[in-house]
Amino acid sequence: MNAIYRDFAPEVEVYSIDESFLSVGIIPTAERATFGRDLRATVLRWTGIPTCVGIGPTKTLAKLANHLAKKKDELAGVCDLTSPAARDHWLPRVPIEDVWGIGGASEAKLSRIGVETAADLRDMPARLARSILTVVGEKTVLELRGLSCLDLEVLAPRRKGCAVTRSFSRKVTALPDMLEAVATYATRGAEKLRRHGLETGHVAVFMHTSRFEPGPAYFASRTVHLPETSADTLDLVRAAQAGARAIFREGFRYAKAGIVMDDLVPAGSAPRPLFDRRDRARSDALMEAIDTINGRLGRGAIAPAAAGIRRDWQTKFEMKSPRYTTRVDELPRAKAH
Repeated sequence: MNAIYRDFAPEVEVYSIDESFLSVGIIPTAERATFGRDLRATVLRWTGIPTCVGIGPTKTLAKLANHLAKKKDELAGVCDLTSPAARDHWLPRVPIEDVWGIGGASEAKLSRIGVETAADLRDMPARLARSILTVVGEKTVLELRGLSCLDLEVLAPRRKGCAVTRSFSRKVTALPDMLEAVATYATRGAEKLRRHGLETGHVAVFMHTSRFEPGPAYFASRTVHLPETSADTLDLVRAAQAGARAIFREGFRYAKAGIVMDDLVPAGSAPRPLFDRRDRARSDALMEAIDTINGRLGRGAIAPAAAGIRRDWQTKFEMKSPRYTTRVDELPRAKAH
């Protein structure tokens, strides 16, 4: 979908898995609604995915327009709030809780002073909004007035942390199973780091029992520091298993475990130890080979032996929705009788 968006607009911010902001400043105002309809029709024709398009001079107004495009049948999936007249018509019809960035606590504070709609919020003094909702609320007020306070983030911000956590399909009670689990999570975490060109200097491991199950409860975590930052699967597996061994206790039925990596840095940017015994070139070549093979044959085609083979503790995805758009073997089949 975002590849299609980039054919329509010079700048695209991928906001979430199903939302993006597009820069449409080069499109004449009178033609923006037509642009939205063309974009929507193209996405539907090329992907089969229905979308709605909201247009506005600010991010907050664009989000509001998108909300209206979804809710109001008469808009046919496209809402343009570029003009003040359009905003004067629609904002009084939008409850305050439907404004981007207004949560339950903020809604309650605003309701106490009579702010019930998006128009009420737009018209309240900006300083009052700041005193009630902090600087974020002040920016929301200004954005509803058509004054842009939130820039388009074309380049995604660098990730600061990475976590891989899963609930087990059955309770884990033995250390070998736990070591397999954290090794599997560390393998996945290393893949994520390499994909984003990042490294970590420490791995935090945690495990706990279920709070919904009777019996003894246990929660523990341990952070293991690496000699130097790394995204090498083998380095992270060793660290994760060392942490798991340190905190695992017999006699408990573990329901979940995971690893967390914080303070991530760009690969190769951290200082190296004075006496560096690691063959970094060999490590990089090995990881590149593994990623290439797994990219061709599927994730997990090559994995460390420490991650196990059977993995009967692994999370089951029996209720997962079919992946019609990415897996040929999951396409629906029609049979004639």
